[in-house]
Amino acid sequence: MPATITDTLRQQIARDFFERFEQQTHNYYVGIGRSQPWDSNETVPTPINSPDEVSKLRNALQSIKKVKSTSLVVPRNNWSNGRIYSPYDDTVAGYPTQPYYVKNDNNQVYVCLETGRNRLGVAQPSTVEPTGANHSSFRTADGYIWKFMYTISGSRQEQFQSSNFMPVQKQFSVDSNSTGIELKQKAVQDSAIPGQVLSIALTEGGTGYTSIPTVTITGNGVDAKAVADIDSGAGVVSRIRIKDSAHPSGPGTTAPLAHGNGYTIAFVTISGGGGTGAKARAILPFSDSGVGADPRVDLKTSSVMFHSLLEGNDSDFLLGQDFRQVTLFKDPLNRQGAKVIANTASCLDFMRLSNTLNGFTRDKIIEGQTTFAQAYIDDIDSDKIYFHQDDETGFTAFQDGEIIEETTGPGQGIIDSALIQSEVDRRTGDILYIDNRAPVERTAAQAEDIKIILQF
Repeated sequence: MPATITDTLRQQIARDFFERFEQQTHNYYVGIGRSQPWDSNETVPTPINSPDEVSKLRNALQSIKKVKSTSLVVPRNNWSNGRIYSPYDDTVAGYPTQPYYVKNDNNQVYVCLETGRNRLGVAQPSTVEPTGANHSSFRTADGYIWKFMYTISGSRQEQFQSSNFMPVQKQFSVDSNSTGIELKQKAVQDSAIPGQVLSIALTEGGTGYTSIPTVTITGNGVDAKAVADIDSGAGVVSRIRIKDSAHPSGPGTTAPLAHGNGYTIAFVTISGGGGTGAKARAILPFSDSGVGADPRVDLKTSSVMFHSLLEGNDSDFLLGQDFRQVTLFKDPLNRQGAKVIANTASCLDFMRLSNTLNGFTRDKIIEGQTTFAQAYIDDIDSDKIYFHQDDETGFTAFQDGEIIEETTGPGQGIIDSALIQSEVDRRTGDILYIDNRAPVERTAAQAEDIKIILQF
């Protein structure tokens, strides 16, 4: 039988995931790894969600860093002059092709309640950028109705805003330490009006209309009002707009809009005007608390972003080496079987040499002259060689006292201690995300700003 996963479930999963992080019941880490090339052309493969691919990722893992911040996020829609925006619509699943919310140049976020239309009912491009932090909805000169939601602070922009996503949050409480942005958002949330009729969607234009008909909104709420226009040449109702309460003749641009309140059921009747058959429906909020009470609901938030900043001098992270994979771990364990809690941790095993006859080079393959064991060199630190093995090298163990040589270079030395294990057990921890990419070389002068988005 036909079935579907609802937007509500997706949103709930994302919020539950985010709340578990906030409660610190689990430890999440960003990991980087894979120093060896993808192939001779560095063609980046699409990650495959299979046990074999996960095992390969674990083998090549270099280092991990604890995730200290996360946020709910939604697709980023910058307001753009000349673009048509959809109205907020309680019948639409997912995100419409034309976005129904925007972020302006001041990082203020608005929901579009009504699309600007000409008298013939044709949707018009938005030409007036919404601004200001009004508690109530407002109409701009291009006919659009907007509702302010919140402002993205500078710190949250830095952590959770990317080219494709922007952060969303609900302000649960404020105190004397709250910022102006937080205070304003809480005020907007608290002033949300339950059960407003946000707009009227015209579903059928009817026939035979020679004058403007009357629009009547009935239901279990009060004070919602709307006005119609007709295309006299075609004899149809062409548009219906929420009435400006200060101008009975029709909508204006500055006065309060007659959305009413208290509606959970609303019906629209179109009468008079000499015609018949015009039909319309009332659009109500997603939430019983009203638009603006919870931006997570209003923006259909179903994604979580993890942010981690890998700084050049982070301990346990290699310098002068590159990486090609980024991953998100939950609850990796140390060699003693306890959860890793450190800010950073190395995932590479190493050997200690008693003698270096010729210097070794990163990214070369070393081979034991007794065991014929092979491994990739990830890093060299004095008498230590950090290495990893994979399916190509095999997993034969090196031996204390054996000579090792580079397979394609002059490097040569004698092993003192063949295996000193990393502090992290790479076989542990749930891998939640894999990102394959072109090589990124780490230097002390740079930082890698990693934003991982889980979409439900």
